[in-house]
Parts: sequence; structure tokens; C-alpha cells
Amino acid sequence: MEAYQKGRLDEAIQLFGSARAAETDPAKAAELANNLSVAYLKAGRSQEALSIVRGTPELFSRLGDGQRMAQATGNLAAALEACGDLPAAETAYEQAAELFRSQDDAEALRYTLNALAQLQLRQHRPLEAANTLQAGALASPPRGLRGRLLKQLLQLPSRLLRF
Repeated sequence: MEAYQKGRLDEAIQLFGSARAAETDPAKAAELANNLSVAYLKAGRSQEALSIVRGTPELFSRLGDGQRMAQATGNLAAALEACGDLPAAETAYEQAAELFRSQDDAEALRYTLNALAQLQLRQHRPLEAANTLQAGALASPPRGLRGRLLKQLLQLPSRLLRF
């Protein structure tokens, strides 16, 4: 993790991969796979990120670990997006958002909805993106003046569209 945090991605990838290969606990191995996937994504190796993260949400589901299932689903969405499979990425982001909502993880929900909104913007769907951003802003309480201003700005399109 230290190598990843310090931007030494090749080293982090090697270390996460070695630790994952040596791990006998399926939950810990899946956690390491998710970390490895994130490192691959950051290194621009999206196809490797996708192949390593596939299946981890299902494993965490079988283990009854909703929080890690949500995180793995979000990682899967990011990998799908990076590989250009935008419809599948959108579905995975929506699933991750629902999972984070069920876990009462407002911060992760906001982050996921923001990623989903960015994806919707890339697909030239600005009204959907605005609604998704608004949902993300409402998911976690705004912090400070900047947060309150952002929340007001995000509510503006829906106010303007009301008759």
C-alpha cells in the first residue's frame, strides 16, 4: 500500500500480485485483487484491471460482506469504463450506488454517483448527469460554504424545468 500511495505503481502491482498469489483466505485474496485492480487502473493498464477484478463482487456477496461487495462493484465499474464498455460500466456504477446506499455509506455513494454522472456526460446525457450529481450532493451533507453552493447549483436545473 505504501508503494501505491507514493506513486510507485510498478512496485505496488508486483507486491499486490505476490501477496494475492500467496494468500489462502479467499476474502483477503479478493481484497488484494481489488487493490491490484486499482493500481492497474492508475498505471493505465485497464484490461488487466478488468480481468483481475471480475468475480470479486460475487465472492464478497457470497461472504455476506456488503461493504466490500459495493467497493468491488465500483472498482469493476471503473475498469469497465476504462476499457470502453460504457453501458456495462453504467450498470455497475448504478449497482455500486445501490449497494453503498444499503450500507449507509454516504461518502462512497456520493463518489460513485459523481463517477456515474461523469460517465453520463461522456455519453452526451447532460440532464441525466445533472440529476445524478444532484443525487450525489444530497447523499452526503454538504461541507462548508462551497458544499452548500454546489448543492444549490445542482438543484437549479430541476427548479428551472418545473412549470
